Amino acid sequence: MRQIKPDVVLTFDPIGGYRHPDHIAIQKATVRAFDLVADEGFSDPEGLPPFQPEKLYFHIMNRTYLRMWVGLMRLFGQDPRKFGRNKDIDLVSITEVDFPTHVKINYRSVRALQEQAAACHASQGGEAMNKGFRGFITKLFSGYQDAYMQAYPAPKADAMSRRDLFG
Repeated sequence: MRQIKPDVVLTFDPIGGYRHPDHIAIQKATVRAFDLVADEGFSDPEGLPPFQPEKLYFHIMNRTYLRMWVGLMRLFGQDPRKFGRNKDIDLVSITEVDFPTHVKINYRSVRALQEQAAACHASQGGEAMNKGFRGFITKLFSGYQDAYMQAYPAPKADAMSRRDLFG
């Protein structure tokens, strides 16, 4: 971060999106790096001076969409506590955690690129997210939007949701 000097840093939410242990570890490491990059007492191996990015955001999932998905799974006789290829994702527990939304980014204009990127993660169901009934429901309820919670600086209590990570 001291070398690149980003204005904005993005990472997973504190539960790693869907409690994925790798995502949680990445989130913790990113937050720690964000804290250290501005710390004058931190000895940078390359001797770079402290730098403070303007903002830190956590990517968050649409809980309304997840609750709807849990209901549909139950309707079709599937256990929402055993979701995913390995049946190790508990969607119900994820819906019980609700992070505030500070920024919503509409990616409709670049959705083809987003779908190509998701397809690269086929081992985690990324390709299936955009196909068939699941893809239809995802597009219908997500509205081609990604949501973020602002972690730094702490947003004002009455802050309205924005459409720009830099504003």
